[in-house]
Amino acid sequence: MIPLPSKEEAPMKSKSALALASLVAALALPAEAASPPGKDVARLERQVAALQAKVANLQKQNAQLSRLATEESHVASSLKRHIASVDPCPITVPTKSTPPGAPSAMHGNGKLWISLWESNIVVWPADTDGSIHVKFGWWRGVAGKLRVEGRRLDGVSPALAADAPDGYGDDGFQPVGITFPTEGCWEVTGRVADASLTFITLVLGA
Repeated sequence: MIPLPSKEEAPMKSKSALALASLVAALALPAEAASPPGKDVARLERQVAALQAKVANLQKQNAQLSRLATEESHVASSLKRHIASVDPCPITVPTKSTPPGAPSAMHGNGKLWISLWESNIVVWPADTDGSIHVKFGWWRGVAGKLRVEGRRLDGVSPALAADAPDGYGDDGFQPVGITFPTEGCWEVTGRVADASLTFITLVLGA
């Protein structure tokens, strides 16, 4: 038989058990839980207010950056329109026709289309050798492999280099990377089977 505690031992053991239970509970709870509820609420309110202030500041900065970007875009567009109007390069005016199945209007002739740069002026940072590498999006209304070639009209330069990667099917959208060896007025021609599309663009290094 397990001996029962005496009348004197029972209260002492109960007190010890209560003290041990209190100690375990205190160790199990985080320090914040032991603080008064009012202090927790006040601390959370301060944290929320600080976060709200940071969010408001970031929103203000974002709005300022957005306005600056819009202003710079408008200035760039105005400069491009001005250049297009006074430069001797006979820049092609886009037809703004939409190919069947395409999401937006492009420059084309009913068989081939291309998305020209704004005001048909390419402005992009030049590499160390003076060449400018950019991308154009073509749309094929006829089936076949797209080939792109071109020459500079206002000076002597090697022919441009074009890369039309595989994987885009026999018709429809086709991206093309074009490397212009120099700045200048460039005539570019794309061909698919017996169809062709030629346009003239002004290329400038940024």
